Amino acid sequence: MSNRTERFGPTRRGGPVFRWLGRQLAIDLANTVMVVRQGEAVDLLDGPEDLRHWLLAEKSRLGDCEFALSHLEVIRALREAVRDLLVARAEGASIPEAALRRVNAASKSAPVAPQLRAVPDGEPRLIELPAGKDRLARLLGTLARSAIALLSGPESERLHICPAPSCGMIYVGSRRWCSGPCGNRGRVARHYQRTRE
Repeated sequence: MSNRTERFGPTRRGGPVFRWLGRQLAIDLANTVMVVRQGEAVDLLDGPEDLRHWLLAEKSRLGDCEFALSHLEVIRALREAVRDLLVARAEGASIPEAALRRVNAASKSAPVAPQLRAVPDGEPRLIELPAGKDRLARLLGTLARSAIALLSGPESERLHICPAPSCGMIYVGSRRWCSGPCGNRGRVARHYQRTRE
């Protein structure tokens, strides 16, 4: 994977690193691997400071996870499993068993507490809050359950990998590209390829 200095300038789309955050948590995690060209990727969780940056960006969903900085390898291992599952689903390939076992184990090891919440129209809504004292297990369980919910829900049929040159981002949608700039790059690359042939 590419070195640290390349990663913290603008991304290949001209925006800051992590500009895509706010989608499904599992996709946000999986997309911390950026494919810059065929066979070459940049790991945006390369070190503890990278992880700190990502966790701060996800704080509204994950809470304060400063404790996780000393567990980088465990989080990256779960990230790889989540990414493998999402890529397999997007490509219509068989689900990798090792990735499935890792995600299921992370989900199983973190208990949840079903709770009822009142919403403005008065109808109660069921939510599941992480329970237990093991903060790492809770974090991993939250990440794993995001992948499980995505892969077992209707949006899994709309999972794609952006085919634009130097992208490879995972996204949910019906369009061919993850964004307008990627669409432009993809069309330019196709035109260039046709003219060369």
